[in-house]
Amino acid sequence: MTNNQKTKEKEMKTSQTYPAALIAIHTIDSAPHKSESALRGLMQRLGLAFLVWTLVIGATGSASAGEIRDETAVRALGDAFANAFVQKNAELRASVFAENGTFVTPQGDFLQGRVAMVKDFGPEAQQAVNGTTQAAFSNYRVRFIKPDVAVVDALLTVHNANGPDGTIIPAIPVIFFYVAVRHADRWLIQDGRTHFAAAPPSNMTKSGASQN
Repeated sequence: MTNNQKTKEKEMKTSQTYPAALIAIHTIDSAPHKSESALRGLMQRLGLAFLVWTLVIGATGSASAGEIRDETAVRALGDAFANAFVQKNAELRASVFAENGTFVTPQGDFLQGRVAMVKDFGPEAQQAVNGTTQAAFSNYRVRFIKPDVAVVDALLTVHNANGPDGTIIPAIPVIFFYVAVRHADRWLIQDGRTHFAAAPPSNMTKSGASQN
């Protein structure tokens, strides 16, 4: 092989090797860019997922806080009713009801509207309440049918109340069921129903009261 032939062979090998080297360099150089792009995409997806998670948790927390606040307000209606009874404050007791609300007393009297309630609540408290009388709610069970409507089952216990015959009754348990409705920014009792939790003392019945 002559020198000229050897030189041409080297040039051909070099020309074939150079493009291959360029391809290899491009491949090596592209790998980091692809990795960076994939990493950037992953970070964006993770960031979006975290944002959605934060919004969901925030909304859930707000809803829970609102439900707790509403349930507290709904329970407070019963507590206000009991406190007003002991205070012999018929107007305050009726104020926890809606203007056209209804109430059934443990003796079975049906009252509709605050005016009728005030008329009935006044004499009742005057007769039943003395200096040692106490009244308190317990065993609240609150269920929201709608965001603005709740049904409540509770136990109202009146201690040391006067019976119609003048005797002191140690404890009178009363089942109190009511439907609470949000009016504007205030919860009120729309309908309340009560009955004695157990057989009432004979001197708490209407027949017993009429005999004295």
